[in-house]
Amino acid sequence: MQWQRALLDQIGVASPAVDAVRPYGSVLTPSELDRWSDLDAEVDLSADVEGGKLLGAELWAWQSSLDDDIQRVRAVLRDGRRCDLALRGAILTLPQPPVDNAVRFDLALAATRFGRGANAIGLHLTLGVVREALVHSMVLADRQSGSAHHRSGTPTDVVAAEALALLSTAPMPALTLRVAEFYAESRARIEADYEPDWSGLTAIVTPSS
Repeated sequence: MQWQRALLDQIGVASPAVDAVRPYGSVLTPSELDRWSDLDAEVDLSADVEGGKLLGAELWAWQSSLDDDIQRVRAVLRDGRRCDLALRGAILTLPQPPVDNAVRFDLALAATRFGRGANAIGLHLTLGVVREALVHSMVLADRQSGSAHHRSGTPTDVVAAEALALLSTAPMPALTLRVAEFYAESRARIEADYEPDWSGLTAIVTPSS
């Protein structure tokens, strides 16, 4: 069974609070499903349900919004599975997000876009993460010099060449893993307690056989 269908079945039996599940999108046409497909579904709830319980796995990164009493949750699980849920009637409760939640989500989405050959979107998302990494290097330069004003280059400017070399590679899912490491290294230089976790992204890019 394809994982999208298995995840759909999991949601349907996860809790007595799940009143109805209405899938849509590619899961309704199994021949169109591939490793880059996510699960799209509308879910009716009679009471709040914890996200990990509904999905039967740990959430690794996500986006959540509430509009007109509809909660939309786009989630990436630690094992690389992904879903886009529209929830009505009650709320899917979510854990405290990781400090790099937005970066995790953008890189996961970029990997799936690169996988489908949607390279413009994939690169757009990836460039956003590279820019964040460059900001870390600028912060480090300010700290090292004790000033936010620099008339000339600083030792941290070496990351510019590193970023350009990184982005000169082919636009493929594996690029997101290299950008993730670039981001992690730059952030760790200004946040000693930063501990990256790219398990969800790794599962997307290099799934187990």
